Amino acid sequence: MQEPLSPIGTATDQALILLDPATLAIVQAGGCAQEVLGFSSVRLCEMSLTDIVADPPPEQLRKLLRPMTDADGGELTLRASLRDKSGRTIPAELLLVRLAGPEEQALTTVVRFYRDRAGRDSEPRLEPGDRKFVDFAGRLGHDLNNLLSTVIGSLGLIREDVLEESDDEKLQLVDDALSAGRECADLVDRLMTAAGKQFLRPRRVAVNSIIERLAPLLKQTLPADIEVQVSLDPDVPDLELDPDRLEAAILDLVVNAREAMPSGGELTISSGMGKAAGALPTLASDQDFVQITVRDAGAGIPEALRSRVLEPLFTTKSGGSGRGLGLSMVNGFVQQSRGALSVDSTPSRGTCVTLNFPAADRPAT
Repeated sequence: MQEPLSPIGTATDQALILLDPATLAIVQAGGCAQEVLGFSSVRLCEMSLTDIVADPPPEQLRKLLRPMTDADGGELTLRASLRDKSGRTIPAELLLVRLAGPEEQALTTVVRFYRDRAGRDSEPRLEPGDRKFVDFAGRLGHDLNNLLSTVIGSLGLIREDVLEESDDEKLQLVDDALSAGRECADLVDRLMTAAGKQFLRPRRVAVNSIIERLAPLLKQTLPADIEVQVSLDPDVPDLELDPDRLEAAILDLVVNAREAMPSGGELTISSGMGKAAGALPTLASDQDFVQITVRDAGAGIPEALRSRVLEPLFTTKSGGSGRGLGLSMVNGFVQQSRGALSVDSTPSRGTCVTLNFPAADRPAT
């Protein structure tokens, strides 16, 4: 009979976790792991490594760790993001060592959390409107747009020559390259918008007309289990902004709402007037603003992440599936249009995003 494992020490900046190498189930976790991740020792021992690692995703993580199943032992270091009890992701480095003995085998994992002396995550953060991000995105976007214009223009000329040759294989290659170039240009465009550096074409627009034009398209393209409701204030005044960018902003919010409701639910788009309570940046408290609201009935945003949702490049999607530009792009457009955005979310009840703009006949404050 094997003797019980001795307790893993807690007085360390590194967390120690013992794993079953065959299943990656957590056998024992040190006090630091419990403290940082927010799970009790009992709860952690009911979980596996894939339950607490947000990135790489489970299948990729298992593939990376496959060499560690070698009974002769081994060692592996990899960067990862761990998910704590609240759903927040924490940057970390994992050092995994396979220990093999005559009677037992264990996969020892040393987790180095990237945290500062105050105990906060030291992963670089970009606040909404961060001057370094704005300047960097502006310069980068300008240079990339110039390069992409040359690439896309040249490919267009090459395509004309290939059409004359009637070479379908070459034509497909050129079309693929053109498509990739346009996708890059769109990504640069979104980056510039998130930084508030996008070229806008503002004009006086009727908010309700834009929503009414979008609603039928949304109802046709969203899954059947998502019910779209539209509630418009008939007396809402006009706005002075770029209508195409406003449509794109509403569509981005609808996409976020759809992803928050994988099992369906109600999605409401509304217009009205109201105070910009909780909006960033802060607007005049004694003034009513035109408000466009997109509300879903999804999972909501964990409280620990709510303060970060407007950060450029921040995403809650794992496995690199999100660029972190969606909501920050909407926020960049709203601020560039003299408005402000507010987010209200309750876990398990849904999220409400409100775009606040000054009416066209009123000065911005």
